[in-house]
Amino acid sequence: MLTAMLTTAAAAQTKDWKIALHVDPNISWLKPDNNNLSAGSNKVNFGFGVSIDRMFTENYAIGTGIQIFNTGGVLSYFRTDIAEGADATNTQTVEYPSISQVNRTYNLKYLEIPLTLKLRTNEIGYITYWAQVGVGAGFNIKAKSDDEIDHKKINTATIETPIWEDAATRVVDQTGDNALIDNDIAKEISLPRAGLIVGGGIEYNLSGDASIVAGVIFNNGFTNVLKGDGVKVDSGEPSIKENKAQPFDLKAISNVLSLQVGILF
Repeated sequence: MLTAMLTTAAAAQTKDWKIALHVDPNISWLKPDNNNLSAGSNKVNFGFGVSIDRMFTENYAIGTGIQIFNTGGVLSYFRTDIAEGADATNTQTVEYPSISQVNRTYNLKYLEIPLTLKLRTNEIGYITYWAQVGVGAGFNIKAKSDDEIDHKKINTATIETPIWEDAATRVVDQTGDNALIDNDIAKEISLPRAGLIVGGGIEYNLSGDASIVAGVIFNNGFTNVLKGDGVKVDSGEPSIKENKAQPFDLKAISNVLSLQVGILF
């Protein structure tokens, strides 16, 4: 009888909902799926959000919420472009079809709704340990880039008889005026993003229902975040066959490793 009463009392004290406000500094990178894209350095970013756990036992919960995070990375690839250069008589400036090498730093922002299974230990001292696994459905809400553009080849002839030459023969300054900062690339980024979420951490009880929560979360994207195409690489140079640049689809996934710190109510 006494055991049953204690069990009932403990169950009554278990909150059905746990809500946390958190900030999430992170390291992110883009992972291309073929050798026509080269990945560069990682980016340090920031995010924040609200986590909501629906407890269905004392140790298990369904987690959801809403979070906004910045992500990105650096990719280098060839693409078709337009270059300004001198004409054949060197008397005026004209535009040429070109193939350029782009070193692009992606600055992307997503709104994500996670759905995870969360496992919690009983409180040990003042600390509860937790782990979670699930998926996140995200949507791109901002896409900017910083680009460095280096023209490699230009087409100096007519469409009927195309001739590709080194850009240096006509384009005097191949890179100087071709750096684009805070470039809007929303049309070149896929709207949806899906990812696998795995993480773990601790809750440190402050008083009553209030706790400090801290954890490490890995958000592994598994959908392509890019749109558009580039030019294939052949021995380090743009691939041109039958006087045509050989295209490929831009494909890369975004990964985020974040430190989550917040207050749980």
